[in-house]
Amino acid sequence: MAALQDSGSKDPAAKRAGRGVGGEPKQKRARSIVVDTGGGGGSSAPATAPASESRAHPGSAAASLVDADALDCVVCYLPLKPPIFQCDVGHAVCSRCRDKLQATGKCPVCRAVAGRYRRCHVMEQLVESIRVPCAYAAHGCALRLVYYDQESHLLVCEHAPCHCPGEACSFVGSMAALLDHCSTAHKWPCITTVKPNDEDELTICLHDGFNFILADCSTDNKNQSSTASIQCLLLMTVARHPYARIISVHCIDPHAAGSGGQVATSKEMQCQLQYSLHKGSCSLSGNDPVIYNWQIQVSRFRVARTDLSNGLPKPDDCFQVVVPNSVIEDYDKDGIKVNVRIIIKE
Repeated sequence: MAALQDSGSKDPAAKRAGRGVGGEPKQKRARSIVVDTGGGGGSSAPATAPASESRAHPGSAAASLVDADALDCVVCYLPLKPPIFQCDVGHAVCSRCRDKLQATGKCPVCRAVAGRYRRCHVMEQLVESIRVPCAYAAHGCALRLVYYDQESHLLVCEHAPCHCPGEACSFVGSMAALLDHCSTAHKWPCITTVKPNDEDELTICLHDGFNFILADCSTDNKNQSSTASIQCLLLMTVARHPYARIISVHCIDPHAAGSGGQVATSKEMQCQLQYSLHKGSCSLSGNDPVIYNWQIQVSRFRVARTDLSNGLPKPDDCFQVVVPNSVIEDYDKDGIKVNVRIIIKE
């Protein structure tokens, strides 16, 4: 079983900016990766495999690939994945670029006639056999990924890191590790057991400062009549001012900034936050009036996603809910109770 190491970064967006079809060849990236050539198909596998699954030849513990571009399409520079085609000289392209080259008629590298591209089964077997570790292995991901699947995996890996919102804290870890860190190291309120009611609302008591809520949030798909739910980590901040409490809401999303040159998630998250005041008294005597105060404050706004890598967003850059002290109940002096509904638009 070969050791795994990546000594350089790889940015597909930067690669795609280097050249179009028929342009000047890009410079080879002087980088070396050590690949795991253990057998087995599929897009991922555990970090360790039984000895029977590895058929490495005696004495061949590792294979070094000096030029990682050898595993990429010569046209779009993205990792090659089956089906793979090659020209008569041997320049390999992905199936999508092969279809585009039919119109140009020539290989962009050697100018060979593109109509003679044929399947390259040897390269397909090679890229299927190469395994690389997840970039988030240090944060707990134990998967070995097929080379061409690593970037798509980063967009959904549950071990993608988030940053602690504490100003002097440098902690970085997965969402689960972040929750544990905030609860144990900082003693911030972390709610992980709250369940929505029949109207998908969460009843939460917010304290001054940071409040972390791990909650099931509804998804609203316009193309489908059914709704589902996904788990989200919310950071709800309460700032106490002389005349009001100001509440802001963020979604801690390790994939908010995108990974490996990929575009960040485009799903829109909305929050409906409600604070209710019910205060009243009445008398049974016939001439005394009934006094009853009832106030409901409802705000609906877009929630920004962040992995906190650039720190906590500035308060003026996000929606803030202002609850005047005059409407806050006496029992809410230490913690303000609100109803929260999160909707994710797909």
